[in-house]
Amino acid sequence: MSISARFIDFMNTHVAPVARRMENQPHISAIRDGFIVVLPFLIVGSFIMILLIPPFDENTTNSFGQAWWSFSHWASGYGWRFFQMSFNAISLLTSASIAYNLAKAYKREPLPAAFLSVMSFLLVAAPVDNGAMDIKFFGGIGLFSAIFIAIYTVELTRLLEFLNIRIRLPKEVPHAVAESLNIVIPILAVLLTLYPFALYIEHSTGATIPQLIMDFMAPLIKVSDSLGAICLFVFATHLLWFLGINGSLVLMQLWTPFLLQNMAANLAAFQAGEPLPYIITNSFWDFYIVHGASGGVIALAFLLVRSKSAHLRSIGKIGLVPSFFSIGEPIVYGVPLVVNPLFFIPLIFAPMANAIIAYLLLDFNLIHRIYLMAPWTTPAPIGAYLVSAADIWAPVLSVSLIVLDIIIYYPFFKMYEKVCLEKEQSQTLTEEEKEMLMAKAREAAK
Repeated sequence: MSISARFIDFMNTHVAPVARRMENQPHISAIRDGFIVVLPFLIVGSFIMILLIPPFDENTTNSFGQAWWSFSHWASGYGWRFFQMSFNAISLLTSASIAYNLAKAYKREPLPAAFLSVMSFLLVAAPVDNGAMDIKFFGGIGLFSAIFIAIYTVELTRLLEFLNIRIRLPKEVPHAVAESLNIVIPILAVLLTLYPFALYIEHSTGATIPQLIMDFMAPLIKVSDSLGAICLFVFATHLLWFLGINGSLVLMQLWTPFLLQNMAANLAAFQAGEPLPYIITNSFWDFYIVHGASGGVIALAFLLVRSKSAHLRSIGKIGLVPSFFSIGEPIVYGVPLVVNPLFFIPLIFAPMANAIIAYLLLDFNLIHRIYLMAPWTTPAPIGAYLVSAADIWAPVLSVSLIVLDIIIYYPFFKMYEKVCLEKEQSQTLTEEEKEMLMAKAREAAK
């Protein structure tokens, strides 16, 4: 058995099962699905932000720019409200969404679980002083607290049900009424456990639980924004893709809280006129690292459409347009790249090269850092422009990285194209031989 075959066998035996278990683990799945529900609010909020802050100097003489600024001044009173209620309520929304999905995974009533999680988050993260509620942790800096509280409240409810601690009602009581009353015990449990703990922390330290969690997570957040962290994440994600597992689906759910927190912090700094502190966000991943889906396969799509191999050319024609919108499965599974030793190196190192180059350019502030979010299906150059304060160099970087990926993929593509051509020619010769044999058989029959 060759070295590559032994490596693939080892990964399939020891790594792939762990990744699949992670993908199906209830808490991780709930976090993933919870963020999926919340992301559209952030995307709409980002586009409102773009509309309200035109990419022109306010004193521009350009008529289009002047009209945009006039619209911005007129609409700001209306648009900022939704923007604030999306970005500055992300933790509140996340708390409800994760609890909802986790309860659903446990086959429990999801809506009461979501309400209980929101109430618990408010008790812990929004202390009231002189009749005013402190809502600073409703935004990105409260995300980790929202995750922990959502999981705690659902698991507490599950424990109470397991111990059969519940309100017992006659069978004649309608199911909906019974389910609504069953949440009473978990509410009391939260009031007797989480709330007293939060009050104790506030009185003994002068800080809230979310603040202590952020202080505890600060070193990890800093590490998550490092070049080493993004390279490790790129490698792990694409190694799973090579094994046929959606690496983004498995690992991004662990990474997303950090990325969203980074984006929220960048946005707050942008609004305050301060330097943006973080480099790595969701959109950094979408528009600089995996433009055209994981592996940067849009680069390979351009090569495939001009391939001499009929098989590869047909895959290229099918996959090129979807790859513009970051849908790469037709190419990943059609070529295939999965468990294909010839494409192991470019599948992993093309996106890693993208990550290193983009990170360094943003680190040296040669490209504007990202503070907004666009749909991941946005074509990469357009998305990069929108989320980077309309920095014209952002789409230039995105296109340049696609060209670099074409160069990286090219020699491996040519090697695989040769293999495919030999196989196709062999099949063609076999068919010709069959025709010759049939002709001889017909002649013999005469």
